[in-house]
Amino acid sequence: MYETFIILIAFLLAANPGLIELGEFGSAPPNVAAATQQSEKLVIPLEGLDSVLLSGGKEVQGDEQFSVKRGRYRYLFANAETKAAFEREPGRYEIQLEGTCARMGPTVQGNPDLFTVHEGRIYVFGSEACVTIFKAAPASFLEAVAGTAPAASYSEEAKKRGRALVEKAVEAMGGAARLDGLVSYQEKGTAGARSPQGVTEIKTSLSMVYPDKIRIERTLSFGTIANVVTPQGGFFVFPRGGGEMLDVQRAAFVKQVESRPLAFLRGRRGSGFSAAAAGASKVGDATVESVEVTSGGMNAILGIEPATGRVLSFAYRGRGSSGAFGKIVQTFSDHRNVGGLTLPFKIAGTFNGEAEPSLTSNIEAIVVNGEVSPALFEKPKPAAGGQ
Repeated sequence: MYETFIILIAFLLAANPGLIELGEFGSAPPNVAAATQQSEKLVIPLEGLDSVLLSGGKEVQGDEQFSVKRGRYRYLFANAETKAAFEREPGRYEIQLEGTCARMGPTVQGNPDLFTVHEGRIYVFGSEACVTIFKAAPASFLEAVAGTAPAASYSEEAKKRGRALVEKAVEAMGGAARLDGLVSYQEKGTAGARSPQGVTEIKTSLSMVYPDKIRIERTLSFGTIANVVTPQGGFFVFPRGGGEMLDVQRAAFVKQVESRPLAFLRGRRGSGFSAAAAGASKVGDATVESVEVTSGGMNAILGIEPATGRVLSFAYRGRGSSGAFGKIVQTFSDHRNVGGLTLPFKIAGTFNGEAEPSLTSNIEAIVVNGEVSPALFEKPKPAAGGQ
């Protein structure tokens, strides 16, 4: 469940667009609450340039009399014609990714005046360094449009074998009734975090109430930060404030949490689910069968041990600490029975073949179908006087 550390802390950085690398602050970022409030104000982006002309490579100042409000921005246009063009195709001419950083992705808020144009689309960034790095290899930082599920290209025999292995994995984890009947899931543990001083340990806590409430807490040197999603939306909780998640941030957060075998196996009965056996491979000394799986629009490869049905590895495409996409592989060990489910307590992760501490975690405790306080999913009340 744990993404790279820059993604772990990136939701906090959404309130501080100029602070992209952890090394840029040694303790708590300054005035988080004020920065969050400021980011929510309606602003004129792109230094007031006409976004339609900018998409075509021309920098022309917009006119206040020709403007369109969209999301958090008020776009200005040079004339009525470009304004009309924007209104016909706003998704083409507006800032992409809802104004989040094109290098670091939806979790980091971009500066609306720090931009570049790539293939006719406008992207903004959290820092000058992000602009430079993005320009060097734009395709590395943009998520590919989902296409046909990988399993669709396999033979019917491979699909049948893949389905059978998925069902065996479900039984190994505790059976369909327990897996599908989950009411709540709580997990506490530790994960690694890179910093200028080396790798440090952070405490993590996950609380889920099915089907649609999630809270992840991470305790760092300056306090605890939390990301929370409910049916009503998503929000952040910081040591000195909080803020609303953008839709794109909420979607990214949910996707990251659901990038785990438990979620993929629970999704096996969904209309978009597919699976296919893709051949044998090794996880340590164990032989597993690789099963390409698509669930909820996400693709992954499960390494399932044929003899036991245990999922020993999970591979998918995700962001690394640089913001670029690459191959994430997590391997699982120390399986224990908790509330009728057999779950791993040790997770080791790599990014593009290199060990990644933030993808490696030691789980200290898991509670299945326990009581979860509703207060965990409530927005904190503003401090007296609005401070």
